[in-house]
Amino acid sequence: MSMTGTTDPHTLCFHVYRIGGIWGDDRIVRADDRKTPRYFLKGTRLAASWQFALHAGGPNGVVVCHVKSGYLGPPLLQTNPSPIDITIGSEGHTVQVHHGDKPTDATYAFKGLDDQQYRWQPISRLWGNTMECLNSQDQVVATYRITLFAISKDGELRIHQPVQSMTDLIVATCLAMRTPDH
Repeated sequence: MSMTGTTDPHTLCFHVYRIGGIWGDDRIVRADDRKTPRYFLKGTRLAASWQFALHAGGPNGVVVCHVKSGYLGPPLLQTNPSPIDITIGSEGHTVQVHHGDKPTDATYAFKGLDDQQYRWQPISRLWGNTMECLNSQDQVVATYRITLFAISKDGELRIHQPVQSMTDLIVATCLAMRTPDH
């Protein structure tokens, strides 16, 4: 067993918790020890959209990403989905995350900072749901295991070696696809 809590020493593991219970907009992302804060998501819902700032460490940490969505509502009513815009703080680079073509398509695609295409897609299993982030060669580069029947824990994110240089972006895309009503 490695320091990351996995059998693979090259995998980063994070635990995502809701602040304010099931309906809370804010999240705290902790390291594998489940104590050390790595990121803090401060969310805001407006009349027709949502946005959040992703801070390094805690709520007063440096903002590493701003995430904005132009749509707030049930996915089945979304006829022309607008992309989710993620602005990486240090570079000022904007990444767009596009929802699948059909309202029932739960796939989210984006271009990484390495100019490669990635997509988050759901994998449903009995008693659990998982989202996998795949690269253009269909290799799994990150997984998000959604915690079912929990009030505060949202899930567990594992980021594999090939995309660890884009950890902030992978965390932001993961949290964006988990934001309710998008």
